[in-house]
Amino acid sequence: MEFFMIEGNLVEHPNMNDELMKEHKAYTKKAMDAGMILFSGLKKGMDGVVFVMKAKSRQQIEDYLAQEPFFQAGIQTYRVVSFDAHYKNPKAAEWF
Repeated sequence: MEFFMIEGNLVEHPNMNDELMKEHKAYTKKAMDAGMILFSGLKKGMDGVVFVMKAKSRQQIEDYLAQEPFFQAGIQTYRVVSFDAHYKNPKAAEWF
């Protein structure tokens, strides 16, 4: 497995609506339930998101993001950073 930090940047915030938000949440939940997403959260400026994912390859992440409802609606772009997880905090659950 490979690890990725993804930064999402909202580019067309006025296009947001309730239906699109529901699609986004369902899409994200599906990936979280599958174990692909460790955590995600809004950036403090409410102008995007940061999340950590794992996948078999970068292509799997790119495919996931290409189908993401915000991306397909032209609302959000993504920056993907791959990394190796060398150190793991055994108390990570306490962070949340």
